[in-house]
Amino acid sequence: MSYYRNMEGGSNSCAKLVAQMRNYLLQKEPYDNEYVENIDTAYTWWETCHQVENYIQKLALKILSIVPQNASSERVFSILGWFTNKRRTR
Repeated sequence: MSYYRNMEGGSNSCAKLVAQMRNYLLQKEPYDNEYVENIDTAYTWWETCHQVENYIQKLALKILSIVPQNASSERVFSILGWFTNKRRTR
């Protein structure tokens, strides 16, 4: 909650986010839309949840916009491969 308070700027928006999370948990409107597998995506489902000051939608869309990266770990394994390959061990 402290992250969201800093991101949106205030405890009032944080309290509204908690209230919206409760409504989401209880599947109250606008979070009562059906999710259709193989047609909907999480991003499009959240885009259709409209309400005034939709803090939970903003947060969900920010989280869904995060792109996982594994390039740095792949690079490390590649370098380790150089140390253990046949040329290096000879």
